[in-house]
Amino acid sequence: MTRRFARAPFLLTVWLVVIVAAIGITTQTRFTADMSAFLPASPTDAQRLLVEQLQQGGISRTFLIGIEGGTSENRAEASNLLKDRLRDDPAFATVQNGSRADLDRAREHLFAHRYLLSPAVDADRFSVDGLNAAIGHSIEQLNSPLGDMMAELFPRDPTGEMLALLDDRDGDGPARCCGVWSSESGERTLLIAQVAASGSDTDALAQAHSRIEDTFRSVRASVASDMSLTIAGSPAFAIAARDTIKTEVTWFSAASLLLVTVVLLAAYRSIRVLLAGLLPVASGVVVGIAAVSLGFDQVHGITIGFGTALMGEAIDYSIYFFVQSRQADDSQAGQRHWVRHYWPTIRLGLITSLIGFAALLFSGFPGLMQIGVYAMTGLITAALVTRYILPIFGSRLPRADIAGLGYRLASPLQALRRFRLPALVAGGIALVIVVLGSNELWRGTLSGLVPIDPALEAADARLRDDLGSASPRYLVVVTGRDREAALQQAERVTPILDRLVASGALAGYRSPTDVLPSKATQTARQSALPAPEDLRQRLESALADLPVSADRLDGFVEDVARQRNSSTMDLASLKGTPLWLAVAGQLPSDGQQRQLAMMTLQEGSDGRLDIAAIRQAIAPVASATLVDMLGESNRLYAHYLDTTLAVALLGAVAIVLLLFAVQRAPRRTLRTLLPIALAVLLVLAGHRLAGGGLTLLHLIGLLLTVAVGSNYALFFQPREQRDVMGARTLASLTLANATTVSAFGVLSLSSVPVLQAIGAVVAPGALAAFLLAAVFAREPDGNRNQVTEPHA
Repeated sequence: MTRRFARAPFLLTVWLVVIVAAIGITTQTRFTADMSAFLPASPTDAQRLLVEQLQQGGISRTFLIGIEGGTSENRAEASNLLKDRLRDDPAFATVQNGSRADLDRAREHLFAHRYLLSPAVDADRFSVDGLNAAIGHSIEQLNSPLGDMMAELFPRDPTGEMLALLDDRDGDGPARCCGVWSSESGERTLLIAQVAASGSDTDALAQAHSRIEDTFRSVRASVASDMSLTIAGSPAFAIAARDTIKTEVTWFSAASLLLVTVVLLAAYRSIRVLLAGLLPVASGVVVGIAAVSLGFDQVHGITIGFGTALMGEAIDYSIYFFVQSRQADDSQAGQRHWVRHYWPTIRLGLITSLIGFAALLFSGFPGLMQIGVYAMTGLITAALVTRYILPIFGSRLPRADIAGLGYRLASPLQALRRFRLPALVAGGIALVIVVLGSNELWRGTLSGLVPIDPALEAADARLRDDLGSASPRYLVVVTGRDREAALQQAERVTPILDRLVASGALAGYRSPTDVLPSKATQTARQSALPAPEDLRQRLESALADLPVSADRLDGFVEDVARQRNSSTMDLASLKGTPLWLAVAGQLPSDGQQRQLAMMTLQEGSDGRLDIAAIRQAIAPVASATLVDMLGESNRLYAHYLDTTLAVALLGAVAIVLLLFAVQRAPRRTLRTLLPIALAVLLVLAGHRLAGGGLTLLHLIGLLLTVAVGSNYALFFQPREQRDVMGARTLASLTLANATTVSAFGVLSLSSVPVLQAIGAVVAPGALAAFLLAAVFAREPDGNRNQVTEPHA
């Protein structure tokens, strides 16, 4: 017994311990399909705000709901019942439908705090002249279309503070029908429901989505059976994307596994050999999942899908072992021959693959970093199991010989050498296409990352248009050490924005201070309110030339006295009113113990803002930043794309240096690299001609193409004392290529952009790398027209 077989118990024990530990970790792993894992961790304040809003902001937690069918009265009744039942559900932070009760609560709050909220309140406002002017203006309003409302409010609010607050807030909301929000046509009633959980918790979002549907079914049964429900909003997109990812990862992984199994079973003609050949892949998958779980606390479904497809490369190792080790009648002699002559080449290919995937660790995208960790640990594990575990089982397994496949393919593949010049010409043309189209080759946006259901997208656009709640693109964001400081900073910006609105540079804006001024401002307004006796004296003088007696305004005096001595408002005081939803969403934390205040800017009818004028105007407020959410996301993505491209190029340089150091022959290194480089160029040019911009996801595919292609190029290089085009070696390469193209070709049919992009690059890239490796392979001297088997 050789020393290697004497170590078999130890090797098996180590392998089993690692696998059992990895399985134990995997059973405790949390799997997710949240696409925010493929958003980068941002280094700047503006980018951090973007990612936080996409993951946890109010928009990411708010469902848009529409009810159609039945009569308008049916829809209104169903809307109120749905709102009341969901509001009692702890899964929801707030539910609104514009009902009279909601409107009354909002107006009651505004009225009760009108003198703390009104920007007009100051010492001059409550001077004799100020009271005379304000009350006189209110009397004039009694003859306007708002006269009825003014007449009702006048005894308690003769200065018109409440009417000004309502004017600021009314007109922006949706239409109303039967006392609830509706579309302009009245054919659809509307609700919004914000969940209590984080926007990145897709499980909680899905549960909330199901509760909305279940509750509506019970409501419909009691109101009208012909009504239908539409649910949209950012959470609905997240849920749909998660479900699509789960479904497609499952089905496409199963399809890939089935195709690979069929190919291998046809080649091995033995279930036992097939199962043994899958051991390296299974080991790599389990250890890869465990490594990602330990490093990231959760594993993304995309990582699993990619890892299943990665078996297209990992399975190559066992193929090389089972096919190439059959170089002699004695199985142990064949295995020794494989370890001595083939393992160094596999090891070199493995190292080049690891260098390529290491680029993903520097991408800054948690999802891509997961794939990098998974690929590296999975490939290392698969290679080690092939090297040290399979030889233990190999001597006990039947050994089907597929040399016949190699003999049949030898002549056609040797004939490909006649196409070296056309291949070089094609590569040159591809290079020109890539260089000339370099500005449009890479897509510099995050669009297309998430699978989108067109029907859901249309429904979302329809409901947003009905609600008048288009996602804000432009924000002015200020920071403070706490909420009070942030509100004070926002108040420094509001007069600047008022001037911009007056000049036409800005159509309008919404600030959290409209409903929640800073405590300092509230205290200042309280101090401007006179004591009851003083106010009565001023009223006597102010009303001297007005047709109103001071006695009629006793309610006004009492309300001013009450607000003069009341506690200031805070965010908690808005709970239970529709105002809380808007204000809470404008006052997020940035995750660094700092409070933010966000002011949304309204674009003009042409959809444009004078960005330069706004930036210049807010510059004196050091903590204020204008954030273009769409532009920032594109700049963020472009930054990480550039970073990953740079790291990938460094990895390519490292691969070149490694091959040169090992092969020690520039021409041989060039012959190894040429098929890989041409395959990459042809894939890039093909995608450019097809009109599809490449993303960071396609770059992952190119890295994997280099990893797979390096194995083909290395094995097609001759070595002394053996013919690299030997039948069994050629058969193993062909079989390995078939499994890779099958596994990744299936992924190219996926509707999940991450999987589709990788599959659409790797499948053609691997095939091109294989054929080009044959085109540029050089036979050993003396064997140019003959295929022989390597000897042990």
